Amino acid sequence: MNTKEQKKWGCLIFTVILLLGPGIFLYDMKFQETMLVSSVSPDGKHKVKVVEKGSAFFFGSSKVLIRSGWRYTNRLISNDGGRLNPSNVSIDWKSNDIALITLLGEEQQPETIEFNAKTKKFETLR
Repeated sequence: MNTKEQKKWGCLIFTVILLLGPGIFLYDMKFQETMLVSSVSPDGKHKVKVVEKGSAFFFGSSKVLIRSGWRYTNRLISNDGGRLNPSNVSIDWKSNDIALITLLGEEQQPETIEFNAKTKKFETLR
């Protein structure tokens, strides 16, 4: 391989790294979804999932999506910039149709969201 070919390959590899690096970083920070908790209602008819969307930047809040079927709501968990894990979320079923989702973070009071599977609505309780 001569010097010209080596330079071409070097430039090509450098360009690929330059283009892919920010793309991978952006995907990890904004779009990657990490499952935290999933729960099925006592009668087995409804399912609620909580996923972390992206990751916290420095000491920022983490975005979470609470989903049931096609319905979802976005929330933030202030966890001192740390990655979230299943201990940051709990799902308790009040009945076959009502789930209480509690979000916990190091820098926030617990936030409880009620999901009513009949009306398909999310409501913040506290």
